[in-house]
Amino acid sequence: MRQIEVTMMNFRTSHPLQPFWNLAAAPLQSQALDLALQHHLFALLETPKGAADVTRQLDLTPPGAVVWLDLLWSMGLLERHVPAAKGTAETRYSASPRAARFFVETSGDNCAQAWQYRCHFLTRVSTQLEALLKKGGAPDQGAAAGVAAPKGTWAQAAREQIGQEQRAVTVPAVRRLFAALPPLPERGRFLDLGAGAGHIGLALAQQLPGWRGVLCDQAETAEVAQENIRAAGLSDRVEALGCDVNCDSIGSGYDLIWCSSVLHFLSAPQAAVRKLFEALNPGGMLLLAHAELADDAELAARVLPFYAPMILRGHYLPASGELAQWMADAGFRDIRALGRADFPMAPVWLHLGYR
Repeated sequence: MRQIEVTMMNFRTSHPLQPFWNLAAAPLQSQALDLALQHHLFALLETPKGAADVTRQLDLTPPGAVVWLDLLWSMGLLERHVPAAKGTAETRYSASPRAARFFVETSGDNCAQAWQYRCHFLTRVSTQLEALLKKGGAPDQGAAAGVAAPKGTWAQAAREQIGQEQRAVTVPAVRRLFAALPPLPERGRFLDLGAGAGHIGLALAQQLPGWRGVLCDQAETAEVAQENIRAAGLSDRVEALGCDVNCDSIGSGYDLIWCSSVLHFLSAPQAAVRKLFEALNPGGMLLLAHAELADDAELAARVLPFYAPMILRGHYLPASGELAQWMADAGFRDIRALGRADFPMAPVWLHLGYR
């Protein structure tokens, strides 16, 4: 057989419009993933299967199944197992390690419900964008980080999407942060303000076995945190406190306060920083972790798609450096910016200060 010589030439160029073509394609990719989660596809493909098997089990058309599976493969969510010789067997597909870790319900890092919630919410907001730009929206009171839902659903959110994101994303980031900080005293008392499902505060309690802790959030969410405290066997050292941070006491006598993505939703965030100062013992440490509107467009692009809907509803996104200034105004000393950390949805900026 005559061999054909193949000459590879490099025609790779980056067109200025490519990022916007990617935006146009994103809804199709999102819908492909959403359908995969609805049909529990990644659990089905924990062992490799061909498109014919998927077609039969999910009642699809054969051409459609192949296109769908290949689309998910191109997104890094499936692996393709192509037979060595063409025509000897069909291509089989299996869940990629990433999909198996984050999108299979039995995984400890499952974030399927969290991703679906974000996707559906942002899709809904995108259809309302013009109305929000013209009329604005009412603030959502008591909201947890990045969540916009009617009051009465926060407990459900804590059990589902917030809890998933805390376990899979935030807790590992917080553990890395504390491993890089100077050692803390063997005994003390900490507050996790805006604790949500409570997994961050529980991780702190496990890392600080000589400490006692308070997990503070609005009442119905604090009930979920209390359930998780009992499940973790930490009721002797950790308690949940239901309160409205805008007007209720958060207690005092703390040696460490962790406050993550809370100030966005408060009516007087600067006053809340002063409140945190007063709640600390002399020498106590405050760690603030919040998204900011950076002056860098690339960083801002990672924040604004998730926080713009909240801003349009009257919530607060600090400018770069604003939180550090508020800490200084409240009386904190030795204030340090610790850099960015990857939290759910968007990076947050970490600030440390002492009373």
